[in-house]
Amino acid sequence: MNKILVSGYYGFGNAGDEAILMAIVESLKKLDNNISIKALSANPKETKRMHGIDAVHRTNPFLVIKAIAEADLVLSGGGGLLQDVTSSRSIPYYLLIVYLAKKMGKRVMFYANGVGPVNRKLNKRLIAAVGNTVDLITVRDDNSRDQLMSLGVKNPPIYVTADPAFALKPVDDETGFGILRWKGINFDEGSLKIGVSVRPWNLGKNRQVIAETCDYLIKNHDATIVFLPMQFPQDYSESLEIMGLMKGKARVIDEPLGPRELLWISGQMDLLCGMRLHALIFGAIMGVPLLGLAYDPKVENFLKRVEQPSAGSPLDLNVVDLCHLFEEAIGRRTESRSKLLAKKDELEGLAYENARLALKLLEGGYEAGSR
Repeated sequence: MNKILVSGYYGFGNAGDEAILMAIVESLKKLDNNISIKALSANPKETKRMHGIDAVHRTNPFLVIKAIAEADLVLSGGGGLLQDVTSSRSIPYYLLIVYLAKKMGKRVMFYANGVGPVNRKLNKRLIAAVGNTVDLITVRDDNSRDQLMSLGVKNPPIYVTADPAFALKPVDDETGFGILRWKGINFDEGSLKIGVSVRPWNLGKNRQVIAETCDYLIKNHDATIVFLPMQFPQDYSESLEIMGLMKGKARVIDEPLGPRELLWISGQMDLLCGMRLHALIFGAIMGVPLLGLAYDPKVENFLKRVEQPSAGSPLDLNVVDLCHLFEEAIGRRTESRSKLLAKKDELEGLAYENARLALKLLEGGYEAGSR
């Protein structure tokens, strides 16, 4: 039985990254059930429970080296691992895993990576040096490919695919409605349901802008506002801050849910406004019209790919403009939904392409050339 090791931002309670790992595992297993998958995780026990795979702690040197040594293929990704905006340690850590794997003679693949921004000169050199040693690269958007090439990564084939999460399926309706009943969330028939996903990002006074916009939607559209935290407790605390500034009543998912559950709840919305990339990806999977708050270029890149509007940086918001964008998004819901559903099969197929290429590499080859 071939063994695959997956390195990524797992075990931190981030629903987007857990969706990535869940989709990687399921995509690989769907194509070849005769493989063993292990992950590096900040919480191995929870990773084992959630994903049904083995896991070791990502900061235990002995266990990490042992896991690499036992693997036939090491996957780095997916997600935005190669960037130095949210952490200066991400790039050195993830590239060290790749470096060790190559030193041990392992096949290595960057799996559906998002790349950039990369600001530090050392990190740029590290990406070029280590990136050119890997066997195969898939990235989740054109910008990530361009970033790698501009940094000097030119040796391995680079394929533009899609985020692995596009292969994910939601829980069934019975389970989903059961969660809403358990959370005490009832949607009034005919009410406009708007999901809001925020994250800590020095929002400051812009929390008030979001709060006033939510109040506007409640007053003028009889909207039901539901905050959808993607990471606990960070996003939940941020949601509560904004809710505390509102005059109207909003709902919030008040404890962590799995990726499938959050995916289903996202699908119940009529419109989803999000900062988190995977909140927007969840909406796109379910055909829910989007309005993005682009705190990071990856959000803007994704919105362009699925032809959905952006409100720009969350640090540059004002109430009048944001309300106007919501009015436009509400008016274009039918058109936006059609665009998303038209792209769904393509993006799901590209998500599976990551797994297909990984297994081809595991078997010892791939089609040369980049695309």
